[in-house]
Amino acid sequence: MRCVAYLTALAICLSFSLTGRAEAQSSDYSTLTSPQSAQNWYLTLGAGVRYQPDYTGSDDYVFRARPIISLGRGLKSTWWSAEDDAMLSIGVFSGQGWRIGFSGDLLWKRNAKVNQALVVVPETKFGAEAGAFVEFYPTSWLRGRVDLRRGIAAHDGVVADLKLDAFTNIGAWTLGVGPRMRVTSADYVRTYFGTYGAMPGTGGVLQRFNTGVHTLGALAQATYHWSDNLKTTAYVEYKRLVGDATRSPIVRPYGSRDSITVGLSASYSFDTGSNYSLGGL
Repeated sequence: MRCVAYLTALAICLSFSLTGRAEAQSSDYSTLTSPQSAQNWYLTLGAGVRYQPDYTGSDDYVFRARPIISLGRGLKSTWWSAEDDAMLSIGVFSGQGWRIGFSGDLLWKRNAKVNQALVVVPETKFGAEAGAFVEFYPTSWLRGRVDLRRGIAAHDGVVADLKLDAFTNIGAWTLGVGPRMRVTSADYVRTYFGTYGAMPGTGGVLQRFNTGVHTLGALAQATYHWSDNLKTTAYVEYKRLVGDATRSPIVRPYGSRDSITVGLSASYSFDTGSNYSLGGL
């Protein structure tokens, strides 16, 4: 929890340090995040690698690749992109200081052949999550984002990710930090943390799962812009598993509630040549 407190305090300090710059940035911010006809649609493609837990609640770490696919208006806009955003993000509707779009993620297959600690839980399928996101910018240096997605094939649950990021530009660098919270449905927890029948230590009574907060954490990242189109990002993320999932045997005694993920990514943005505005925006 000390890691969460540290990153949260860092976000607060960054927020206060940026307050004085907000007024100076306001005119650019209003222009760059509004649907001006001069702003074309840009497709961002990239890839990254993460050193992360094998699964949420695991204390075994693995390297895992991650694709990056994003579509949005405005190459030099102040839209903020965090490394823990959905793999597929497509901004559909946008206005001054807000946008709404499609949010999608891939979910990898999980079974005991990969990690023996999973022998007590059912195998989960390869699948995806699909839904929508809403972003809003109270100031030019602060982003709030909510993603709501439903499982496809892998699970039948619903996942909501809530994020707050404070960010700033320093030369060719862009720095950002902010807290995170994930809320999941009972079906999601049952799929990934339920066991075959009774939970150990429950006297043979089947475990009940409830909808609620699943993880708490924070993310910090630094991006270097080699050009207007090309950028690389390094980041670190902390998560703490909470709620019903912590009672699963794959978390205790075989795993851990706390995890750290570090990663590196690179992406390139392409001008599609189109400035069509959906929904008349």
